[in-house]
Amino acid sequence: MRGSIRNFLNYVLHGLSALVMLFVVVINPQVSLAQSDNPISLLADTINMDQANGLLSATGNVQVFFENAVLSATSIVYDSRNGLITAQGPLSITDATGTVILADFAELSSDLKRGLVQGAKLLLADQLQLAATEYERTEGRFDTFSNVVASSCQVCPSRPVPVWQIRARQVIRDDEQKQIHFRSATIEVFGLPVFYLPYMRIPDPSISRASGFLSPVILSSEYFGDGIKLPYYLILGDHADATITPTLNFTGATVIDAEYRQRFANGGFETFGAIAINDEFGEFGRGFLTIDGSFEILNEVSLDFSATILSDDGFMRQYNYDDTDRVVSELTASKYQSNSYFSVAGAIIHSLRDDEDNDTIPFVFPEINYRGYHTDPLLGGKLGYEISSVGLQRDIGEDYMRVGIGADYTVPINLPLGLRASGLLNLDADVYRVWNSTDFANTPLLSVHPSIGADIRWPLSKSTQSARHIFEPVVQLLYTADPAFNDLVPNEDSQQVEFDETNLFELNRFPGHDVTETGFRANIGATYTIYDNDGWALGLSGGLVIRSEPSDLFGEDTLLGGSRSDILGAVSFEFAPNYNVIGRFLFDDDFDFKRSETQFSTSFGKWDVDGTFVYLAADTLALASDERSEAAVDAQYRVADNWALDFDWTRDLLENRNVSAGLGLTYGNECIEVGLSLSRSFTSSNNVVPSTDINLTVQLAGFGGSTSNDWPTAQCAY
Repeated sequence: MRGSIRNFLNYVLHGLSALVMLFVVVINPQVSLAQSDNPISLLADTINMDQANGLLSATGNVQVFFENAVLSATSIVYDSRNGLITAQGPLSITDATGTVILADFAELSSDLKRGLVQGAKLLLADQLQLAATEYERTEGRFDTFSNVVASSCQVCPSRPVPVWQIRARQVIRDDEQKQIHFRSATIEVFGLPVFYLPYMRIPDPSISRASGFLSPVILSSEYFGDGIKLPYYLILGDHADATITPTLNFTGATVIDAEYRQRFANGGFETFGAIAINDEFGEFGRGFLTIDGSFEILNEVSLDFSATILSDDGFMRQYNYDDTDRVVSELTASKYQSNSYFSVAGAIIHSLRDDEDNDTIPFVFPEINYRGYHTDPLLGGKLGYEISSVGLQRDIGEDYMRVGIGADYTVPINLPLGLRASGLLNLDADVYRVWNSTDFANTPLLSVHPSIGADIRWPLSKSTQSARHIFEPVVQLLYTADPAFNDLVPNEDSQQVEFDETNLFELNRFPGHDVTETGFRANIGATYTIYDNDGWALGLSGGLVIRSEPSDLFGEDTLLGGSRSDILGAVSFEFAPNYNVIGRFLFDDDFDFKRSETQFSTSFGKWDVDGTFVYLAADTLALASDERSEAAVDAQYRVADNWALDFDWTRDLLENRNVSAGLGLTYGNECIEVGLSLSRSFTSSNNVVPSTDINLTVQLAGFGGSTSNDWPTAQCAY
């Protein structure tokens, strides 16, 4: 007797677990349908067991607990002889993630191959809501919903009509193929039908990748005309995919761009390109192709490459793919170790500038760099050594080769009163060869520069009840010799020199090897930082370079010219998370600005604003023959909770003309994001003319798109 009761109860528990599993599978189709050994619990006001007829009934506040899921119902009847489970609603089930499914009535077989649910409502992937008059499961695979309304918008009694919804006669969810099929679907906006589709398919929200169309973009461009972008995403296995985007002009012009990505165990690559099938001038074949990749080969050697092929110099900028003015294709093999670095590289540079002749731009190969370090166990110093080489070849102009070696030794020195010092020895030697030159003989050229130096700094810190203060003055003394036997060598890699707080204490402020800062000089600077307990921080730094005599490497009117450089300074202020300002400046002895750059970002009220201001005086060292000044601002104003206005503007302050401007309006909530943008480029060249572009984008949450988390979710008032 006890054995038969035990067997009957086992059948009952198996059936109840099947009922719970049915709903769990609807919520998350990745859950296995295999019978679980996990325990199941049944709670109810009344439980009756009729062993003779194989029936168990539970009524009143019924709850079934199984595998982190909870089923609630008014009553449940299990017929073990017929393998049938019937549950009266209102039904609800909540899984471990908090996802809820509601229903009025459910009937299913204990093997989960057949099932019927009436008045079903469920939420998929926390976005897409489905409401159906009837739900049926067949063949242990297909979930069929009848008379469906689908939306990811919040529906309230006071707002019963969502922003958008899809009404479908039938929705079939394929548990094996992970696809959802809509039949006789009508898309409604604010309750008004706007589009009918006899059939539509979307990927199941439970999967992260699926082939299909992405959100389209409607555009209007002075250059391309009016059209639409229709991106299609294609899965090509577990480690590859592609996105193909035709841009169709309503008058017949067509541009197709495509992206392909591939990953391997040791790296990967991606390629992107576009081609004009028929542009606004009726031309065919204009376009470009880029490829970028990185692989680890041959005992942790990294191979990095990038390449760009262009049909003409104007295509990428005309169609807003890229606004770069130089295209670099390069190949680099490198290896990093704990105390060394080695690389071999080559590069092809193609200029898109009107004032540059590509025949005079060099092909770079080979570019070899090796750098190693060793620690001196006796004095605690660090020995560094390097080998480098570079070759340049031109169609028109000089060909160039340089081979160099270098060694340096730094040692720390501890002094009383918290003073910190270090000593430096350095030697650089380079051999050059130049061909096709009218300025240099076709013979080896030698350049050797030994250096010696020391620096001393005094870091000071003070803490008060309200803040912490840190002050550090630094003095660095350097001498670099220029032996009489040195030859005059060409300058290929040091034509542009920057001077700011990042290289104030560098041995050589020229960026390459061809020019070396020589003579006796003192680099002097200081930094001060205050960290306030209220959360803000202020940083100040400044410095200058003083030489024993003017260097002929710098002109008198340059930032580093004369016996004393311009004075540099930097200011930073941060009050997280709403305020951040960084300023850098250079001024001469008369306190006239030679260079000024300010960046700021702030958030206050409904505003988010980022801005920059740049002023550059004419400076031959920086290859700036003309004075320049430019200001740019990028702002967003939250007009209302669901509306945002975006604005960006760049202006040339000296020429008193606009460079670019843009205006955008966005509406968003938990289920939709619609953006309308207007942009204008005022610049022109031989290949690009000023143009205006208008774009309209729509993202639907739950249908291959998502909305920003910044948008509020509609709240229902009861």
